[in-house]
Amino acid sequence: MANPKAPAKALRRGVLAFMFTGLVAGAGTAASAPLFPKGDPAKGAALHKGQCVSCHNSMMPTGKGEELYSEDFRKMKSASELRTMVEFCANRTRSGWFEEEIEHVSRYLNDQHYKFKK
Repeated sequence: MANPKAPAKALRRGVLAFMFTGLVAGAGTAASAPLFPKGDPAKGAALHKGQCVSCHNSMMPTGKGEELYSEDFRKMKSASELRTMVEFCANRTRSGWFEEEIEHVSRYLNDQHYKFKK
């Protein structure tokens, strides 16, 4: 005699397997998603070149502002600190940047120099 609950049990197993597969696939996607996803690194590079480079160059005895991003000079230890610093600099220089420009520059700096994962 067949078990009348067998179809429901099989359906539950199928639903659970489907959900588990979605979670595993989603976890891989989330882990590889870039920080500052709304930022465009190409736009960030242009903004950085136009607004940040001359100030950073003047801060370094060698005149090479990109040295600020090396591990020897780096002050930021996280993506949130990086974004805070970009916002601080934008305000200090009176750049007039909106949130989107801050995201662009943060994305550019992280992709090119900092490589923070989270």
